[in-house]
Amino acid sequence: MTAKSWSPIAKTLAGILRFKMGKGRPIFATYDVTSRCNMKCTYCGWWKKDTPELSSRDALRVIDQACQLGISFINLCGGEPMMREDLIALAKRASTYGCVVGLNTNGTLLNSDRASRISDAFDVVTVSLDGPEEIHEKGRRVKGSFKRALDGIKLLRSKGVRTGASVVLSPWNIEALPEFVERLRNLVAFVTVQPIHPYPPPSQNRPSSPAIERVVGYLLRLKRENPKFISVPTSFINGFKSFFEATATKICHAGELYMAIDPTGKLKPCAARHDIILGNIFNTSIGEMLSSRWRNPDWDKVLGCEGCWLGCTVGISMWMKASIKEAISIFSL
Repeated sequence: MTAKSWSPIAKTLAGILRFKMGKGRPIFATYDVTSRCNMKCTYCGWWKKDTPELSSRDALRVIDQACQLGISFINLCGGEPMMREDLIALAKRASTYGCVVGLNTNGTLLNSDRASRISDAFDVVTVSLDGPEEIHEKGRRVKGSFKRALDGIKLLRSKGVRTGASVVLSPWNIEALPEFVERLRNLVAFVTVQPIHPYPPPSQNRPSSPAIERVVGYLLRLKRENPKFISVPTSFINGFKSFFEATATKICHAGELYMAIDPTGKLKPCAARHDIILGNIFNTSIGEMLSSRWRNPDWDKVLGCEGCWLGCTVGISMWMKASIKEAISIFSL
């Protein structure tokens, strides 16, 4: 095991200890490096925004502040993060702090050269896929995007990048999901599945109860067979039914276990709520904003939030309580 491999483990163990002592500090950060995107997905609003983004110099300052806080993992997201020309430089800066550096992408902008550079900078890459070609492209509204995403995954794997797929569970793909995930077993190293948001789900976002039970049963069986392949906790999967029935218990450790940063450098307590801003890191340090969050008027929105069921929020909370065998799989990079 390399020195870098030990670093996130040590940081995470320290984070768990702080959390147990009631002195929680994030171990996971999401940084949306841009709002620009080459897709126009039906369930995502990033592409509709005209949000400014930071210069390379200021974006590196974001990375510095987040990593100096002692986080173990940082995900560079968007929008489509590959639309930033300095993406590799940002990832390499985070890597110098001993963080596990992840990339969330639609995979369509990859070529051999980019895949090679990503392999030098990122520990793990997650490509968004919504289901088989027809379902995927109906949601993405870009012809050929499915094949380009698959080709991108193959390029990354050929360069030795640990590459997975992220699937958003919805009424439009739930029946096809088991067969689709089986197809992915020979293509990717892992799959993460989370329900379509927001919460509580509007009626058009709710699959039938029998369909939910079938897919949950399938995912749980696959999780037992190959815990590392389904990369969300068992308890997270078990919660899909209550999520879609709008009876899910709120599980929230925003600002304690995870945090998020928007393209302009504003700090959010989590990635689920774009309307809750704790401040801007160029005015106040992340540490100061988190330690004084209870005095921030926007924090009332966190307390009044009805909850979510995302891998980067609830999934992190549940992972902290998972069995050692299940939890340790996250370090298998």
